[in-house]
Amino acid sequence: MTGEEGAGRDPAMLELAILGSGSAFSALGHNSGYLVDGELLLDCGAPVTLLMGQLGRSLADLKSVAISHLHGDHVSQLPLLLAARAARYEAAQPLQIIGPVGTAQHLATLGRLALGDQFWDWVTEVGRSTVEEWVGGQSGALGAFQVQAFEVEHSAQLACLGFGLERHGITLGYSGDTSLCPGIRQLAASVSYLLCECTSMSEPAPIHLWKAEVEQLIVANPTTRFILTHLAERTPVKGAILAADGLVLQLRPIAPD
Repeated sequence: MTGEEGAGRDPAMLELAILGSGSAFSALGHNSGYLVDGELLLDCGAPVTLLMGQLGRSLADLKSVAISHLHGDHVSQLPLLLAARAARYEAAQPLQIIGPVGTAQHLATLGRLALGDQFWDWVTEVGRSTVEEWVGGQSGALGAFQVQAFEVEHSAQLACLGFGLERHGITLGYSGDTSLCPGIRQLAASVSYLLCECTSMSEPAPIHLWKAEVEQLIVANPTTRFILTHLAERTPVKGAILAADGLVLQLRPIAPD
C-alpha cells in the first residue's frame, strides 16, 4: 500500500481516494466519501462534485455508487452529484446505484427537497440512473467490480451495510458505520484491505466502533491492512493508517503467506 497525491493509476493496483474522512460532526474532514479507481463511489456525504475535480477525477468516468446506509453524512450529497453529472455530462452512461432497503424512496425525497420537483424530474430523466436495494449476503457485479454486501449493526431504525469489493484480484472492504458485530468481523476476515470506521479514539462510541474495538479487529485479522476513517480525533493506532481528506492510496496485491 502506497500513498500518493494525485498519482496516475497503476492498472495492477486499486486506487483509493479519500474524499471525506470525518465523522458526522467532526471538524477533521468532510463527511463520508471514497472513490475507487475513479469509477466506484462509496457513500456520498462529502461534496463529491468539488472534491473529485480537485483530485483531477471526472464525474463522466464515475460508473457506480454504493451507499452503506441512509444517514445524512453518508448520502446527503447524492442528489447534487446526480444533478451535476446530468447537467455536465448528459451523454454519460447511467450510474448504477446500490444501497440498503429504502434507498430509492430516500433518494427521491432528498432530490425533491434539494432541487425541487421539476428539476429533479429532469435529473432523473436525463441521468437515467438505476437504484437497486441490497440486503446483507447479496452479491453481484457493480461495473468492473465484484461486490458483496454485509449486514452490519449501526442503527435500529435503518438497514445498514458494509461492502466487500474485488478487482484485479485485490479485495477492499468498507465498513460503513457499524458497531462491533458479526458482520464487521466477517468483512474484516474476508478482505486484504479494510476501510474501517473509528469514530472515537478515547472512549466507547454508541452504535460506532472505537479504538479499542478496532484494535481487536486488527489483532484478529493480522493479514488485513486497516485504513481508519469516520474520524473525530487523530491518534496513532498500531497496525493501521489514518485516512485524511485528499489522500490517494495505491493498493497492491498481497501475496498469500
